Formats: sequence, C-alpha cells, structure tokens
Amino acid sequence: MKQIGATEMIMIISEASTSPSAGEVNTKNYFYEETISNMEYFKLPMPQTREAKHKSSNNNISYGKLAAGSIMMNNRLLLLSLSFVTMLTCVGANIKSRKLLWGNDITTEEGQMLGRFELYEGEEPVNAVDAFVQNISSKIDLGNAIGFRNNLLDVVCESDSITCSTRVPLVYRKIVNDEHGKNLGAIEVYENEEVIDAVVRFLRRSKVSVDEIALKNYMFEQACSHARVLCTRNVAVVYNRMINKSDGSPIGRLVIYENEEPADKVFKWCKENNASEYYDFIVNSACESDGVICKRRQSVYLSISISDPDGGHINMLELKHGNEPADDIFAFFATNGLFKKNWDFRGMVKQICAKQSVDCKREKAVKYLDDNFSMGNRTLGRLVIWEDEEVVDVLYNIRMHYNLTALDQRISFNHICKRPEVPCNRFKAITYRKTQITKLDYEKFGNETCKRQFVGVKHLSSFSELPFGEKISKMLKGDAAVSAVEHPLFCVLLLFALQTLFFLLSSIPPLDTKISAPLKIVVPIFIIVLVSILQAVLVEPNVSVDKAMHTLEGKLPDLIILEGEEPVDALLKWGKEAAKVHHPIVRENIYWELLDELCNQTESLSCKRDRAWEYLDFGIMTHMGNEFAIDFYNPHVDPISRRECHPLLIGEVVVDTCIKNAAIDFCGYFVPPPNNCIRDITLHLASQLRITDEKRFDTKCSYKRLGLEMDAPGRELYKKAASEAMKRGMNMSPFARVDNGTISFDSWSKETAQAHTAIDTFAKIKDPEAREWNDKPCTPYFGGALCAKYDKDGNMMIEV
Repeated sequence: MKQIGATEMIMIISEASTSPSAGEVNTKNYFYEETISNMEYFKLPMPQTREAKHKSSNNNISYGKLAAGSIMMNNRLLLLSLSFVTMLTCVGANIKSRKLLWGNDITTEEGQMLGRFELYEGEEPVNAVDAFVQNISSKIDLGNAIGFRNNLLDVVCESDSITCSTRVPLVYRKIVNDEHGKNLGAIEVYENEEVIDAVVRFLRRSKVSVDEIALKNYMFEQACSHARVLCTRNVAVVYNRMINKSDGSPIGRLVIYENEEPADKVFKWCKENNASEYYDFIVNSACESDGVICKRRQSVYLSISISDPDGGHINMLELKHGNEPADDIFAFFATNGLFKKNWDFRGMVKQICAKQSVDCKREKAVKYLDDNFSMGNRTLGRLVIWEDEEVVDVLYNIRMHYNLTALDQRISFNHICKRPEVPCNRFKAITYRKTQITKLDYEKFGNETCKRQFVGVKHLSSFSELPFGEKISKMLKGDAAVSAVEHPLFCVLLLFALQTLFFLLSSIPPLDTKISAPLKIVVPIFIIVLVSILQAVLVEPNVSVDKAMHTLEGKLPDLIILEGEEPVDALLKWGKEAAKVHHPIVRENIYWELLDELCNQTESLSCKRDRAWEYLDFGIMTHMGNEFAIDFYNPHVDPISRRECHPLLIGEVVVDTCIKNAAIDFCGYFVPPPNNCIRDITLHLASQLRITDEKRFDTKCSYKRLGLEMDAPGRELYKKAASEAMKRGMNMSPFARVDNGTISFDSWSKETAQAHTAIDTFAKIKDPEAREWNDKPCTPYFGGALCAKYDKDGNMMIEV
C-alpha cells in the first residue's frame, strides 16, 4: 500500500459556508406591503461564542462516550445520548468482530510512524479518516490537517470495496428518544455546520412532535461547547442555493430562513435581482427541496386580519400576486365558513377593491379553475366555475354534452368538492328547470284576457325615477285614483270640466275683452286634442304593461327537478312552496297541467308514478367539509308503493327495503363513499322515520296526521282515517254522528285521543270546500302569535 506523508498535501478549494453570520440575518418581514403582519423569529437567546466558553486554545477532543443527558420538554422526558464520531476509532470486541475493509500504517516522509488506520465494515470512510486525523493531530503538528485528511480519504475511496457517500465528516450527534424509549432519530451536526440548521433539519425530516424552542435551546447548551460546530445564529437556513440563468450565468444566491414563507422570499428576491421571469421555476425548486415547507406557491402582497363582530380573530385574508382579489376573498369566505354565517361577501369585495394597493378587474369570483380539466377518459381543457354556479350542475352539463357516465361525474365532483375553498351546497344536479310560471295563465274562466292596467305608466320604473315621479306613481296607485281613472266617464268628465273652466274664465269681463274670437275657437279644440292624447297615451291600458303586470301578479317560483328525483315529488314540493303566495296550487288546474307537461311533453323526463311521496328533511351529513341534505321521500303515504317496501333486519333494528334503497342511492353520489355509509344512513333514516310517525298526531297538518300527502284522492281520506282509528280500538262509521264535544269521558288514553284526532281531521277535509279551506296557507300575524286565512270574499279568519 502507498504511504501518505504529512507533507503530501492537495489544495482543496471547498465552497465557503453559505450560512450567513448572525449579523447578516435580516429581521424585516419579507412581505411587500405595510399591511402584512410581521413574522417574528424564534425568541431564542443567541448562543455564546466558543471563545467565551473556552478561553484556552486547547482543541483536544475527549475520546469515549459521554454520559447520557436528559431534558424535560413539554411534559415529556426526552432521553438524548451523546456520542462523538471519534468513538469510531475505539477498539473493542464489537469493532474487531466486523470485517476489515482497509488498513495501512501511516508515516511521515521521514518515516515517523503516525499510527495505523483501519476502516471496518459499516463505517463512513470520511468519519473514520477524520477521527484518525483528529487523533494524531493532537500529538504532532500536521500543518494542513484538512488537506492531509482529504489526501487520505482520496486513497481510501479508490478501493473498489469501499463506498464514500460524503466528504464532510460528522462532528456531533445526539440521539432522541420519546417518553417510551422509542428512538425518534438523531440530530447530526456536520463539520462547520450551524447547530440550528441541524436541529431544524431533524425536526422537518422526522416530523416529531416536541417542544421545538426547548429542543433548540438544549442543543445550543450542549453542542455549542464543541470546537468544531458553529453557533453564530439562532434562525436556521433551510434553502441556500446559487441561482443561475438558463445560459449558466449566475444571478445571485437565494437564502431562505426557517421562519420565512418561501414564496414571499422568492418573489422579493426575484424583484431585487430582475429575475421575475424565473419566479415559478425557483419557487417550485425551493418548495420541492428537502427541509423547505411551503404553505403556498404564490406570494402575498396584502394581508389583513379579519375579526368577527365580537372582536374574535377569524383568520388572515391574504391577497396573492397573479390572483384576482375577488377569487382570494371567495376562497377565504369558503375556507372559514363565512358563507354559512351569512357574511356580506359582495360588501367585503367592494371594501377591499377600494384600496389603492389592490387592483380589481372584476367583482364576480371564480369558485374553481382548472386549465387542464378531464372527466372520465376525456381531456376537456379549461374549466371555470363561477361563484353563482353549483359544481354539480356544471359537471352534469359536461357529462350530458360529452355523453359521459354518472360515475365520471361523481368522481370529478368529489375531487373538486374536497377542496376547502370550493363550497358545494348540493350533490344532485338540476336536470330540469321551468321558469316564468304564471298562475294566471292556468286560470280559465271563459275567454278572459289579461286584466287591463289603466295609467300603466305608474308601474314603470323609468317614470318613478323622474322628478316627483315616485310621489305621482304612489298617488296614482291609491284606491281613490284607481277608481277614478278606471271609471268609463273619466275622460269625458275631464273634458267637460276643462271646457267649463275655460268658458267661465272667458266670461269674466276683464278677460272677455282680451280674448279674441279666434282664440275662443282654438282653445276648446286644443283641450279636446289634449284630453284625447292623455286618454290614448296615459289613461288607456297598454298591452305591454298589461302583459308585464299579468306575469308579475301571477309569478310563481321556478320549478326545479334534481337528479334521481321523481317529477311528481318535485312538483308537489314546488306546489306547497308556491302556495304561500298564490293559493291553492295542489290539485288545481295548474297542478295537473304541469304534471301532464312534465310526464308526457318533456323528453328529458320520465315519470314512474303520478302519485307524490311525502317529502321529509332528515338533517345533513358533513362530508369533505361540505354539508349535504339528507332528504327522504316516504313511500308509505301511497297505498300502492307501500306494498313494495318489505321488512329487513340490520342487526336488531327493523327497517324496510325502501329505506335501504334510499340509503344506497344517497351514498352512491360520493366516490368513494364514507365508511359504512349505507348501513349508517339506513339506520338514520329508519330512526328518523319512526320519530316522525310517533309525532304525527302532534302536528297541525291534516295530511301528516293521517300519513297522506296533499295530492291524495278523496276516496282515500276516509279509509286512512278509519284505519288510524281502528288501530287505536275505535270504530269509525261513515254515517256516525261526529262528536261535537257534548259527550264526556272520564279519562282518555293516548290511543283514544289519537283516534278522535284522526276522526276530527277527516271531518276537516272530507268535502272539497272544507278541504280547499284547510289547504290554504296560514299567514302569521303579530310575530306568529296569530295565524289567519282569507275566505273567497276576502274576509280574514283567525285559524285556531
């Protein structure tokens, strides 16, 4: 083997330490607007310099293992055992039992024996070489010890049986165990490395849950006394690279500290070095580097602390470079649940956009954006979903347009809606929407046309915006003005009044001589023309105004049918809602004509039945951060559909097949579905349905009491009421006299009371006129203390 002399040195120009000194740490925040909150560094004490701790120049290393140390951090005892790398040279049974890979006597040029170097299996060559050099350098002066070490390492690494993975020796190592003694890893400090860098590297790689501040302080106390480690700063560098242009020319060195957001630091660095075109490449490179944590990859130029009305902190609203402010505000609202709290999104957008530092090109937000969207096996390109669009509706339209499957739609829906910044209020798409429904179009009384609107100008918004237009419009809408204008002799009387007034004025002696004979002829003609124009233009009804008022007075809400929803169920639910303004709806001409239109005249819809099921709201399910309604259509209100529901046991709970099928349909919209979704939803529906049935006789709705729906035919009312009474031990004869309260009972059981409730309920709806009155919606008065209905003559009747 070749001998290596102490004077055989090779000059190694190694890259200087890229870690800035303590004086170079910039403590300013790296955001670019004054409104951004400062980011404080860890409040750690600066470690003492090595000179302060060791006044002597003795650099000898103590060989051997130090006693294990311990420190209490965050109520957990961490056992840390310290061992220097120089222990690798210790001889013992353990070392001798391993395979010797390389060994040689090391002498000077004069032949002086420096010692024997041996490298065993499992050792890192640079650590073993460094330990050997440190050992002999304490006895003799090697001159350039680092050069000597590198020469020896080059020779060792030339061997085919030896693998050298690094040229930087490990000089300090601390093993970290948890409170149970489990090894969590080791903090390893390499030559000329800052202790804080090694600690942060360990924390970010191991992702252990410890008190980071206490661990850093402990390592400063323990490691900074070592002669070969650096303790010049208390903030770690997590990224330190020289950045070059595409042609290889250098731009500058980028240094990112642990308490900096990489995207913001890169943006500022690019701006200072005129390298903005490289921002995306640099930030992606930094964020993909080991030890760098990026919360986002876009830089922030404005950060505002948002608080609730009580002063509680909500979160920091951050506006990012390259984003439209409305989009960032929308994501902030969705992520922090502010839409559910009914916060004024539009108002905040206007308030933020009013700032000089904010440039808003639009106030309408984009809910979701994907420049390369795909569904199923189709790449569809750019997808934009606006704030007023539902994700499921957009995906449904794409599915229909490209003939994709329902599974493709649901997979894409779950992929998009799992994002916290994308609110999804529905998981069923709207498959049909009928707009501009006017109840008056379905009321047929002979050849009746639209109601004529005299002085229709009073309904025009353009007239109300004129000076005094609003006051005149309000006056013309008054009952007195309406009665006068709609009188058939209104214009005739107006003409007679004006002509009489002119005749009286012209008869007054002083004016009689001043008004010429031709003027006495012209003025009456002018009055006739003026009144005629007034009648033709203003007083007489205008067809366009009549049509507009016809639509307005009879306007009903849009009829919407969702995925998997039976048209008749959607129609009945719509009819109940529409009846609050225009009643009645259900079982009227408009109801049957719309049902015929949906089932027989609309190609995109198919009707499996013409009898509606009872709509029940059974709460919500939270999935992927969104709340989805658990709606159930109860088939038991339909005698025919009820026969298809067969009993079924889940554990010890009795359900039926209809409930389970509803659960299967509900869970099928989520891909993948939540764990045990079908079982849990089935039990939930069954439980809620039992509670609903137990409380039916406590409600005021006649149909809910009997377990029917509003579209039930009259022949079923008696059958259902009699059935409910018989279940409770009471017969109900169609010819029996209904108790009017004169019969006294000593005591009524719950069953008897419910039986009488069923009989009384039937009495309220047994004939068409009584049923029509029962179905009319009740208008609350005095804050809901009283509820009133109006009869056909317009009289208000208090509901009891």
